[in-house]
Amino acid sequence: MPPKELSREELFALVWEKPTQEVARELGVSDVAIAKLCARLQVPKPPRGYWAKVQSGQTPKRPPLAAFREEVDRKRRETARAKAAGLLSKLQQQFYQAALSELDARGADVDGDGAETRGSRLRELHPDLATQILLLIQNRGHDWVKEGKVAANWNHSVQASAANLVGKLLPLARPQLLMFESDREPGRYMANGPAVFVRLTAHLQERIASLVRVVRDLNLNHVVMPLMAVDHAWSARYLYAPAAHIFLDSTLCVSATEVWVESARRAWRDEDPPERVATGRLKLRDIMPIDYMPVREIELPPGVSRATVKPYRLRLQGLLEADRVYEMISHATYAIKRQVPDDKLLLADRIRFGRERPFRSAREALARIEDELADWETELEAERSALAQSILGIEIGDIVAAENRGRFLRLSVTGITLYASDKGATFIISGTRFRKDGTLGKLQDTLSLHFEGDR
Repeated sequence: MPPKELSREELFALVWEKPTQEVARELGVSDVAIAKLCARLQVPKPPRGYWAKVQSGQTPKRPPLAAFREEVDRKRRETARAKAAGLLSKLQQQFYQAALSELDARGADVDGDGAETRGSRLRELHPDLATQILLLIQNRGHDWVKEGKVAANWNHSVQASAANLVGKLLPLARPQLLMFESDREPGRYMANGPAVFVRLTAHLQERIASLVRVVRDLNLNHVVMPLMAVDHAWSARYLYAPAAHIFLDSTLCVSATEVWVESARRAWRDEDPPERVATGRLKLRDIMPIDYMPVREIELPPGVSRATVKPYRLRLQGLLEADRVYEMISHATYAIKRQVPDDKLLLADRIRFGRERPFRSAREALARIEDELADWETELEAERSALAQSILGIEIGDIVAAENRGRFLRLSVTGITLYASDKGATFIISGTRFRKDGTLGKLQDTLSLHFEGDR
């Protein structure tokens, strides 16, 4: 199995089952490549002396496989947003009470679930009840205004108020489990692929809503995004272990009104081409409040405080040290002169060294180093973006607003990165600029935030 095909769980099982050198030998790669893969997937390796203890008959404890740092940071932000969701406006209270009335008429135990508000503040709401209220707002919100259950005239501000209510309820709702069944071929009883189960979390709903806005704004057919292990799981018939021969690469496809999954399923034999599998489609309006999903707008401070950076101090220091090592190796690599043509190198090899070809070997080694440097640079940039998102609490697709060089600027975020030094860090947020009338324009712009001081 190529190491890039390994999941975090599979890699964790391998490196704690046998020494890294043996794992590398079985996979046909170097132990350095295994170490890099562990660092990228955030898989802990056995500490020094672990295998000596095993050989002596001891059974040292293995650490648990912790969640991705990004997932932990995301859950922390979702918890903070849930705590701030308490107060409802008078208009939001009308939408909320209309939903409770309909649920009560259908026989739901609204009082037993503690759904009634205390004044204008939400009480602890049962996750299943919050999910039902969200779908009711999607399917009945406009009708409540028409029927007079919500005393207002339907307009953009009323829809925005309902969207804000949805934003307050999303973190409280239980994630739904969506099942995407594979399309059936005509004349066949069995489907042509596995069923896919997707956890429709609040974060995934926000990602889907941002993709729907892209599809509608640019008049596209659909867009796709990769499905991560935290989002989905395959049917139990297709569970696989490290030694299995089925590998699945799946993407979530989102149109203006529907969502489905497409995947490439590798064949049992390596020489066979991968098989494309597409599932049936689900209507977005049936599974989430897509018409009322709030647009996150975050007002950025003029600078980044020490308290904001403190939880990420060690990670920021590690990024700075990795940047320094990369810069040193990069300068050493590109300082080597490469102006001698290949035919002259070949002639020099034959005249002086016979068949050993040290000059050509040196150039080939240089080419390999350059390829590794390119991969390293890609990984460093990915870490810069992930770390900047964690520190600032924003993500790709969010809307941010800040004072920039004496003027107010609103951006739909398309990129986030940072550049660290001994004196601090600079955060760069790039995105599409909003016009003065509030609509999204076409011009690109950037915002810069600075952190100064000892990390």
